[in-house]
Amino acid sequence: MTRLRHEVTVYSVYEPVSDDDDIAARADRVAFVKDGFSWLALIVPALWLLYHRMWIEFIVFMAIIFGLEWAFGAGRQGPEIVGWLSLAVTVLFAFEANDLRGAMLERRGYRFAGVATGRSRQEAERSFFTRWLRQQDRPRYAVPPPQQITPGTKPAAPPRRRDGDDVIGLFPQG
Repeated sequence: MTRLRHEVTVYSVYEPVSDDDDIAARADRVAFVKDGFSWLALIVPALWLLYHRMWIEFIVFMAIIFGLEWAFGAGRQGPEIVGWLSLAVTVLFAFEANDLRGAMLERRGYRFAGVATGRSRQEAERSFFTRWLRQQDRPRYAVPPPQQITPGTKPAAPPRRRDGDDVIGLFPQG
């Protein structure tokens, strides 16, 4: 008897902050960022950064790589040390690449909208948008009904506290 593995991928979902009421336009701009290790960021980190338009991160990554060459490149064992350190930096980057992408989206005006899971990206998108569309039907902010104030009447005052109702932390004062 064989067991089927059902691997589930987790995505962080980012939505641009906007006052646009067109749900379809907002849905088109939603970004799904896969959580975890990025193989493509390991194999071609500079191209991965350029593809995702992460300019600041690209400059920092290249400065680190060239800084390693400058610091350790001289000497007989310099190229070997640079190679191992560059590999270590690239592996570390591959583990953090998707988190850096999420931070970049937040810098560009996106907000974290939730988490989506699925066996494929399409399944994760379907489950996220099913929940997201139901939330879009509700009013964004609950607004209390306005008080009817007629000339000559005072608005209702908030209730006053009685003696002994003061609370410090979780313990009543008394």
